[in-house]
Amino acid sequence: MFTKPLSAASKLDKAIMLSITAMLAMNVVVLANQLDAAPVVAQYAQPSSQPVAAAQQA
Repeated sequence: MFTKPLSAASKLDKAIMLSITAMLAMNVVVLANQLDAAPVVAQYAQPSSQPVAAAQQA
């Protein structure tokens, strides 16, 4: 499959390559979205300004 030029590849070979390319592209999109969301998640995950013990005593 990988030794033939792309023009000589069968329809199945082309479909396999298209499927793999689409899967890799989707992985890149999801990873980019996760990296964009990381600062927002970190902002909301910061501890509050009150210590936990002081909040429990109140």
